[in-house]
Amino acid sequence: MLDLHSINMRRGMLYETIITTINPDKTPNAAPIGVICKDKDEIVVYLHEGSRTIKNIKNNRAFVVNILKDPLVFVESTMGNLSPEHFLEFNDEFNDNYAIQGSDAYFLAKVYDLKDIERKDQFGIDKSSIIRADVDEIVKNKDCVEPLNRAMYGVVEALVYLTRKDMVSGETEKLYNLRMKEISRIVNKVGAREHKEAIKKVMTAWNEDK
Repeated sequence: MLDLHSINMRRGMLYETIITTINPDKTPNAAPIGVICKDKDEIVVYLHEGSRTIKNIKNNRAFVVNILKDPLVFVESTMGNLSPEHFLEFNDEFNDNYAIQGSDAYFLAKVYDLKDIERKDQFGIDKSSIIRADVDEIVKNKDCVEPLNRAMYGVVEALVYLTRKDMVSGETEKLYNLRMKEISRIVNKVGAREHKEAIKKVMTAWNEDK
């Protein structure tokens, strides 16, 4: 039986996915959402209040997590323009949910706990929901599935800035400093141990002789 480890999702890491849900009129909805792998058969999702995705999940108590790398699907689903031909429709085995065509893998998640919370972040008071769900069914379409995690891309981006460190000054240097701090924050938030060690080395080099 397949589990999240079989599609290279590691415990404690956050992955960038597209979640598909069912609207009240039974049409599909898609949105890019970060998913945390809690265990081999369990995920956690944090969703902001008011989104169509959280409303649908509260109504249906189930959703599909799609793992893919198509940049246009991420853009179009963010802008709410993902066209109907992108969706696969299921019947009983996926609780009438939809998946996205061409996904490297996808799985059905069934909610077992949902809590509404308020927390303070850099933007003020954030009202959101914590969703805990069991992984009920996994479909693997490729032998090697590589779910997206921002940490590796962050490390690479930080290295690009590091190689340009001695070429900038003034306002550009200030901008680079802000970007490096944000990259470090993201990597430490979503990355694994090796990503955190890597960005620590990069930041140490960045801050030398300052």
